[in-house]
Amino acid sequence: MDRSTKRSFNFVNLKHPDDLKNEETQLRIRRLAMTEVGKARRKAKTKRERNEIVLEFRNPADQCVEIDCFGGGQIDPFGPYPIELDESARALIANIFSQNTNHSSQLRGCWYPVGLSCAAAFHNMLSNSQNFIFQKHNGYFPSQDDALALTHHHKALRHASELMKDPSKHQSDETIGAVTSFMCHHALLGNFPGDDWQKHRNALIKMVGLRGGYDRINKEHLRITLTWADLLGCFSQDLPPLVPMPRQWITDTRSPPNSPRPYSPISLAWKQQFPMQLDWISIFDNIVQLISLDRAFNEEQLVLAITSGSWMEPTLYRLLAIRPLQLGNERKHVIEEVLRLGTLLFLAPLWRVLGQTPVWTAAISRNLLLVLMKNMTEWNELRPLLIWVLYFASVETKDLAERSQFVSMLGVLISGMQLQEWDNVMQIIKSVLWVENIFTGTDELFRDEVMHIVHQCSMSSILVDTPPSFLEELPGEIAED
Repeated sequence: MDRSTKRSFNFVNLKHPDDLKNEETQLRIRRLAMTEVGKARRKAKTKRERNEIVLEFRNPADQCVEIDCFGGGQIDPFGPYPIELDESARALIANIFSQNTNHSSQLRGCWYPVGLSCAAAFHNMLSNSQNFIFQKHNGYFPSQDDALALTHHHKALRHASELMKDPSKHQSDETIGAVTSFMCHHALLGNFPGDDWQKHRNALIKMVGLRGGYDRINKEHLRITLTWADLLGCFSQDLPPLVPMPRQWITDTRSPPNSPRPYSPISLAWKQQFPMQLDWISIFDNIVQLISLDRAFNEEQLVLAITSGSWMEPTLYRLLAIRPLQLGNERKHVIEEVLRLGTLLFLAPLWRVLGQTPVWTAAISRNLLLVLMKNMTEWNELRPLLIWVLYFASVETKDLAERSQFVSMLGVLISGMQLQEWDNVMQIIKSVLWVENIFTGTDELFRDEVMHIVHQCSMSSILVDTPPSFLEELPGEIAED
């Protein structure tokens, strides 16, 4: 609890110490604790305060307060753990909750209880923690387990096999949680050429079907984790999700009732051109509204991101679910697909800010480039949207060859629109959708490169007395001086 002069208290009433073993009580205490941690991270602290969490247990009928300090606050005191912890395992658990951890905090209030549900899920959680430690030491997240992570992953496989030997447990929360933990583990590694993630997803869908459907999953943290594990893998591979959204996510994806929508010329231009094509634009309008209302990064959303999920997860889910090109290759479907992929790339850095890591976007960037290269489409009044997509593709794409393609496209398009000043380009991008505290300075990565291409196109235009056209010049075919 924060030791500020203005203290806030949350009380959990217990009639007996054994009440701490109740799963719902534990989950409530964890959520309250994580709320305080989220608040505390944004306040300056002394060295002592950074290294302890104070928990107060108060009898409602008694005004006496007893305080217990758990040194460091890094080991959850509310076990029990499904395995006996050695020093190595304790260090891996401590890494999840330490103040300077790089471990993903996204939905920790859900996946951590699932990790405690059985030995298989717990070992996968320890394996994941070791991979985050690897990232901290090496600067990048591994694509495969190191020795310690692999040891825990093999133990998880062994415990899962033991679970499966008992037919009575095939549809149990423990077994479903174990299978989900394997999906999370493979999704975090982002190593999808293999089919391990897909095999576990197929097993999960079959188990839940035999149980009677997702509505038969009564524990909220498990139900949310099922969709989250599916979402992680689907985002990394740009696949449509198969696990339905939980009720809470469906609520979170909607704009607040009776709240005014910001005026958006881009949205109006879209609806004038494609009045019946509303899948992407309805999602985009919601994103614009949520960000304009400061719901994206306020304290409430950060706490929700740690516990049960914020507006980000259902928004990504909706973008992954729509598939414009399955409806045909007409101009409206191609443009909507480009914008679907571009919006996913725009949201990726925002997802990281809310606590998700790693966020793998290589498949999304690759699919975007393929669509752009195969379909030379007139954008007309919607060209600002194409500039916006190419900008965030250039920001997010890590593959240097693909990034060069996006930068070239952006330069040719800017030249075709007769934009000679970078400030004018940024005005267009910001007029579509922009988050200042997230994206400020991102243009420095490629601004000079883009403007060099614009200058080349302008010189070529002067020489042949013909304006450059984005529709006529493919990336890589720009004449060099």
